[in-house]
Amino acid sequence: MLFQHSAIYILAKLIPGLMAFAALSIYTHLLSPDEYGLYTLLFTGVIFLHNVIFNWLSSGTLRYWSTSDYTESQFISTLSISYLKIIGFLSVFLAFGVSYYWGKQQAIWLISGFLFFLSWALFTITQNIFSASIRPSRYAYLTIIYSILAFSFGSLLAYLGYGPTGVIFGIAIGTLLPALYYFKQIWLPFQAENYNPKLFKRLLIYGIPLAAAALVEEITNVTDRFMLASIRGKSDAGLYAVGYDLSGNSILMIMAALNVAAYPVVIKLLDSDGVQAATDYFKNYVILLLGVTIPAVIGLNLVGPNLVHLLIDVDYQESVIILLPWITIAIFLLGLQMFYFDLAFQLGQKTIASVKIAVIIAIVNICLNYKLIPDMGIQGAAIATISSYAVGCILSAYYGPKYFNLPFPKIEILKIVISTLLMFICLWWLRDYRGWLWLLLQLFIGVSVFSSLMLYFNILNAREYVKVYFKT
Repeated sequence: MLFQHSAIYILAKLIPGLMAFAALSIYTHLLSPDEYGLYTLLFTGVIFLHNVIFNWLSSGTLRYWSTSDYTESQFISTLSISYLKIIGFLSVFLAFGVSYYWGKQQAIWLISGFLFFLSWALFTITQNIFSASIRPSRYAYLTIIYSILAFSFGSLLAYLGYGPTGVIFGIAIGTLLPALYYFKQIWLPFQAENYNPKLFKRLLIYGIPLAAAALVEEITNVTDRFMLASIRGKSDAGLYAVGYDLSGNSILMIMAALNVAAYPVVIKLLDSDGVQAATDYFKNYVILLLGVTIPAVIGLNLVGPNLVHLLIDVDYQESVIILLPWITIAIFLLGLQMFYFDLAFQLGQKTIASVKIAVIIAIVNICLNYKLIPDMGIQGAAIATISSYAVGCILSAYYGPKYFNLPFPKIEILKIVISTLLMFICLWWLRDYRGWLWLLLQLFIGVSVFSSLMLYFNILNAREYVKVYFKT
């Protein structure tokens, strides 16, 4: 089931990832570095607010959906009313903000940002309902349709000359349409009398520490861009964001897909079959997580310059190529902490511990950014990012086992590292070639070599799966 669900979720992330790559290419050709900088500040600002305000609902849904304490109607009704109350409360602040800035560009920023915020919140909660209820096909449909529509509308408005706010409007519309479609099917039948205050309190108690951790983590994520914009200008923020997005749309996308496939099943096994069953399943998840992402990090560093040459506008290329090694490793460390080490706090229901670690990461990140950005610019921001995420991984790996002992299959991970090293040697000789045919050859050789070594080392019992596949 892990492989089957992982394949569906990777597809659900792969199509959006391809759309993100296409959008990155189009936006860097249609927007100047200054405009891209403004776009990324608006986008990351909205995601920051969403994660702070709504993250507790999503986290609580993933953790408690599978329990038998509440009916589906109670869960949906509680989520719906909570969402509407929060949106209604924030609408008051929106009205004040728009009236204050009426007639100025800031009013358009607020309106486009709020539309994106509203649609993204509805979209992500619906995603988490599908994930928690282990309905990967529904999750995939929702995510793929969103990615295509958001890319289409955002690119169209950028092409028509509406600039960064047009892109945000386009992404908001593309996000809202599929969310509203499922809203009619899932959310709309909610009944006010099924609202469960005990469930709301349980979601709040479990989710608030995670929301606080998300707040601090988002401060870490956006500090570099906002500090670059304020110290070096929006152009540097735009150049940095392109390099960050290129890695985030690949490495982090894969890790998130595998986590979405495995985590709800681990929770269900923990509640129904006990710790041992959950740990056994989690072990396979860790092997798959590292078996996909370690070679992906190395492969992206080797084929990345060719990818940048093909996709990114010439004004961005030099900066992105310099940033790529730093950012890919930083993104890998972030994903390793989020989707592996931090799960010990969530499975042990000690989410407050993750807040303390997040605060330390944020302090390290802000201090290093303040020290390095004035002299080193985007490279200083990259060094600050990788350093702070490394600190987070170390702290989370050290304190997590105190609350839940996560498996670490050393022998299998050693096999993955050896396989990745041999793949690296094969790709090293092709790293300087440019063009689409060379990119296809690089990808083919990388995937073929690593897949063959997976079969040779029989990682995750791969030989048996291949035999069964061909027999059926």
